[in-house]
Amino acid sequence: MKIKSLIGDFKPKQKGLGKVLGPLEAAVMDIVWHKEEATVRDVYENLRGSRKIAYTTVMTIMTRLADKDLLLKDKEGIAYTYRPAVSKEFFTKSLVGEVMDGLFDDYADAAFSHFMERVEEDEDKIAQLEQLIKNRRDKGE
Repeated sequence: MKIKSLIGDFKPKQKGLGKVLGPLEAAVMDIVWHKEEATVRDVYENLRGSRKIAYTTVMTIMTRLADKDLLLKDKEGIAYTYRPAVSKEFFTKSLVGEVMDGLFDDYADAAFSHFMERVEEDEDKIAQLEQLIKNRRDKGE
């Protein structure tokens, strides 16, 4: 399953999911990923402990996340139950893949150079990279 591209909304200076989602969208996704299934009421009750927010705002955000193919919704009576369309791990991997593909498609030399500069600063990352290269070579890829 591939999620709709979110790169058009990419904000590199933000932290975590805020790079591609608004802060409230990111908070909602974290709640639904944690609960695995939630109603608007569930998410609203969870959020209102930490911020002043309207129930209808949460409903709108969850509808938008469903429109972005991040949440699936099932009608149960007069309410909807939402669940993640993809795991947080899959979402993160897809997002990183889209960003890296976009950079390597247009700026391969600069992207690779910057990547190597970042890796050089961390011996653990160098060891991980070496292991990935070794695994790839062992598979004959």
